[in-house]
Amino acid sequence: MKKAIILLLIAFPVALMAQKPVKPNLSKALNSWKAGKLDEAKTMIDVCITDPKLSVDAKTWYYRGLIYASIDTTSNQTYKSLSSNAFDTSMEAFAKSDELNKNAKSELFYTDNSGFPVLRSQSNSMLYGYYMNVGAQAYQEDEYEKAMLNFEKSQKVMPGDTTAYFYAGFVAQAMEDYDKAVTNLNKYNELGGKSADSYSLLINIFGSVKNDKKKALEVVREAKAKFPNNKDFPLVEIGYLIDLNMTAEAKGGLEKAVAADPGNKTLHFYLGYVNSKLEDFETAKKNFDAALKIDPTYFDAQYYLAQVYLIDADKIKQEMNNLGISDADKKKKMELDKQLVEKYKIALPYWEKAEKMNPSDTDVLDKLSIIYYYLGEDAKAARVEKRLKELGVDNN
Repeated sequence: MKKAIILLLIAFPVALMAQKPVKPNLSKALNSWKAGKLDEAKTMIDVCITDPKLSVDAKTWYYRGLIYASIDTTSNQTYKSLSSNAFDTSMEAFAKSDELNKNAKSELFYTDNSGFPVLRSQSNSMLYGYYMNVGAQAYQEDEYEKAMLNFEKSQKVMPGDTTAYFYAGFVAQAMEDYDKAVTNLNKYNELGGKSADSYSLLINIFGSVKNDKKKALEVVREAKAKFPNNKDFPLVEIGYLIDLNMTAEAKGGLEKAVAADPGNKTLHFYLGYVNSKLEDFETAKKNFDAALKIDPTYFDAQYYLAQVYLIDADKIKQEMNNLGISDADKKKKMELDKQLVEKYKIALPYWEKAEKMNPSDTDVLDKLSIIYYYLGEDAKAARVEKRLKELGVDNN
C-alpha cells in the first residue's frame, strides 16, 4: 500500500508537468498547418488568439482562418471532427484579420513550402474554387443538398462574385425550393450577372410555378431592358400581355416585331390572335393568312383562321336562338337561316383544311360535324361522327 502511495506521489508531479499550458507560438501554428498536422495547428492557434499581443495581430486571425478552413475541407475524418463549425469559425477569423489589416500598406500573406508568398486574396480564391468545384460535382451527380451547401459557402467566401448565386439558383429550382431560387437569381442579377438564363428561369418560376403572371411580366420587361438584343424576351412579353388581356399593348409590340422580322410565322399568328381578341376580324384573317403563306402546314394558324370565319355564323345562330314564336319571328328566323347556311359554306373549306392538317383534333371534327349536319351533308357528317367515336368522343 505504501509503495502504491509513493508511486502516485511521484506520478502526480509528472502529470502536472505534462499538462502545463501551451506557450503561444504563431510560427508553430503556421508550420504545423503547412505540414498537414491540423490537430497541432488548431491547438496552437486556439492558444494564440488568447494571447494579449497575438490576439490583435491580423496574421493570427488570418492563420486561424486558414487552419479552420483546412479542417472544414479535409477528407481526413479525424481532423474534420476537430470542429463542428469549422467553416463559420474560418469565416469569422478571416473577417477579423481583414478588419485588423484594413489600414496596412500591404496585403496579408504566408510563405508556402516552396518559399513563395501566398496572398490573402489568393488563398481566398483557392478556397472559393474548392467549394465551387465540390458544389458543381455534387450537382452533376444530383446531390442537390450537398451542392447547395457548397455554393452557399462559396457565396460567403466571395460574396461579390456572381457565379455561386447563379448556380445556387438553378440548384434551388431543381430542389423545388422556388423562394430560394428567386433569392439567389435576384442576387445574381443585382450583382451584375451577364447571363440571360437567370431571367428565363425567374420568368418561368413566377409565370408557371407561382402563377403570378403580372410579376412574370415585370421580370420580362426588366430582362428586355437589360438584354435589348435578345429576341426571345419580346415574344415572351407579348405572350404574357395576351394572357393578362392587355391586348392593345400586345398589338403594338407585335406590329414592331413583325416589321423587324416579317418572315416569322409565329409573330404573324400572334398578331392575328390579338386582332381577333380586339374584334378586328378582317385584319386577323390577313395575319393568319400571312402565317400560312410562310408555312402552309401551320395548324394553329389554320385553326384560328377557321374560327374567325365561324364568328359571323355564331352571331346569326345566337340571334336565331333569341327569337320567339310569333309570325314575325318565324319569318325573321327563315331569313337568318339562309344567311347561316351561306356563312357555314364560307367557313367549311377552312375547317376541312384544318382536318387535313390534324385529322385527330376533336374540336375541328366537332365543328365539321355541326357544319355538315346543318348543310345536309349527311354522309360527311356520319364519317366525322364515326371518327369522333374512334377518338373516344360521343356526341349523341
